[in-house]
Amino acid sequence: MNSKLIRKAGALALTTLLALTPVAAAQQQPVLSGTTNGLAWTLYGPGDLANLSNQSNTLKVSAHPQATVVGTKYDNQSAVLAFRVNVPLMTVYMYHDDQLRAQGFTRTSQNMGDNNAQAVYTRNGSQVRLNLIRQGNNSYRATFDLSGVQMAMGNNSGQANAANTNTTPATNTATGTTPATNNSTNTGATNRVLPITVVGITKFTPEQNTAAGRNALVSAKDFAGVQYLLYGPIELNSLSNNAGTASFSIPQGSTLTETDINVNGDLTARIAGSSLNLQQVMAFYDRQFKTQGFTLVNPTDTGAGGDYALTYIYERGEGSRVSFSVEKEFDTYRLVWDFQRS
Repeated sequence: MNSKLIRKAGALALTTLLALTPVAAAQQQPVLSGTTNGLAWTLYGPGDLANLSNQSNTLKVSAHPQATVVGTKYDNQSAVLAFRVNVPLMTVYMYHDDQLRAQGFTRTSQNMGDNNAQAVYTRNGSQVRLNLIRQGNNSYRATFDLSGVQMAMGNNSGQANAANTNTTPATNTATGTTPATNNSTNTGATNRVLPITVVGITKFTPEQNTAAGRNALVSAKDFAGVQYLLYGPIELNSLSNNAGTASFSIPQGSTLTETDINVNGDLTARIAGSSLNLQQVMAFYDRQFKTQGFTLVNPTDTGAGGDYALTYIYERGEGSRVSFSVEKEFDTYRLVWDFQRS
């Protein structure tokens, strides 16, 4: 957990959410690369990228020249670049916008907020979404959603067709261990330049949400050995302070679409279809935490002005401490239980 950005960026909500591996900023150095649905992509450290072509069949993105890269992550068809830089949101947004358009992408829509910029780009029938979030302490997170990429985009580049395959992440060079197979589909092969270890991503259909009933869809343990259980869209009416477990459901009317269990100590879930706003989603989970004996120890830790992310830290007993985050991404919510050592 010492490598968490929550410690590197003042316990900011979206930094906690990412659970990124810190990296040293290096001029024009690739920090993460992979192939998603036939599209070869690479994230670079700070600096302008030379020889970008509007005839390109690949995707290259670098951090702002004045930035310090603090982490990267590949999360189920989304490539994430986190960095710190003391420039306005619009400057960072236009920097990435220029990079994408220089590679033949056309911007079809954009949405600007005080601390958030979202845009959709198309090229050869494929779609890439950019979600840029600014936090405190000059911290940024740029998410490039590649789920809209069509297979034809990368086929002319000579890249192997790697869609619809299960992949095994690269060996963690920091620990010498090889993580479990990534259970997500359509991700293609990912070459993790950095030692990023992922236990696995699991997708869920609406039918699986319904069929699960009162059976948990996923579980993970914190550092105290407490089993965290996540259920579908049901009402948990009998929650209590059980020292061995902690149970949570998703709001009724929503669907659990995927989960990611990370060996660094977090459980991430994405839900879709909820009619609740950000504050209402956090209030939903705040009630579930407190009903089970958790104490809210940090009620003011928010990111992006509370408009796009919230993070609350809870403790129970001597060993259980968790930083819980809710982040709004387009029409979904991303939930993170970041297990910490007390």
